[in-house]
Amino acid sequence: MSRFEIRRDATRGSMRTAWLDARFSFSFADHVDPRHPRFGPLLALNEDVVQPGTGFPMHPHRDLEIVMLPRRGAVDHRDSEGRHMIVRPGELQWMRAGHGIRHRQWNASASDIDHHFQLWFEPSMRGLAPAVERLTFSPPAAGGWQLLLSPGGGPDVLDIGVDVRLALGRSEAGRPSGIDARPGGGMVLHVMDGELTLHGAGTEPVVLRRGDAITFFDGVPDLRLETNAFAELLRIDTAAVDPRTGLALAGSLPFPTLQESST
Repeated sequence: MSRFEIRRDATRGSMRTAWLDARFSFSFADHVDPRHPRFGPLLALNEDVVQPGTGFPMHPHRDLEIVMLPRRGAVDHRDSEGRHMIVRPGELQWMRAGHGIRHRQWNASASDIDHHFQLWFEPSMRGLAPAVERLTFSPPAAGGWQLLLSPGGGPDVLDIGVDVRLALGRSEAGRPSGIDARPGGGMVLHVMDGELTLHGAGTEPVVLRRGDAITFFDGVPDLRLETNAFAELLRIDTAAVDPRTGLALAGSLPFPTLQESST
């Protein structure tokens, strides 16, 4: 049977300041979680709420692939290479830190909060040239998945050079989502909003609510995701992961074919 773990929202790391309310699914900055240091190439899965007119001042990064998904509000990006962009819900920003970049990430509004997810991935190669790209996407249809990142890329899909797939999903009452089995693969399924009942992980259905997640380390079974209202999902597919260390196990596997949303 596939090894899996249920992570409840209350067990995530947190940091609260006058301007930031952050949640961490893995070790990050001063938050050290020996049980959850990473998940294969995924180094961070953070959920940030930033107060109006505040944000992260200019700071450096190196050898990271950073992906940001706004959920509410708008993020003002400026970097040391002269780029400036505003990133809004319905858009994804990818920043390759490469051999070194400095950037400022600021709430673009003086009155509304900025709520976003940020994921950090370990690069497959170090010392690359920095890059920043913005992707506009359509929301997933009920019961479907919207692919955003994948090796090899594709129409409206980015290739960030990492052996990972990132997709958004949505379930609604009467329109469940499905996940096909992938023996030997790893997966993180995080509930961004709503509530769902997951069938197929074990002998009993699992209820997941906003902020909860389930991770499969070395095999993903056939899953059915049902809800009485709605659920919005963040899905990260990887190669198999060692549950003791969080490191990828030897060898990657073909990625699944997702049921894509129609646009």
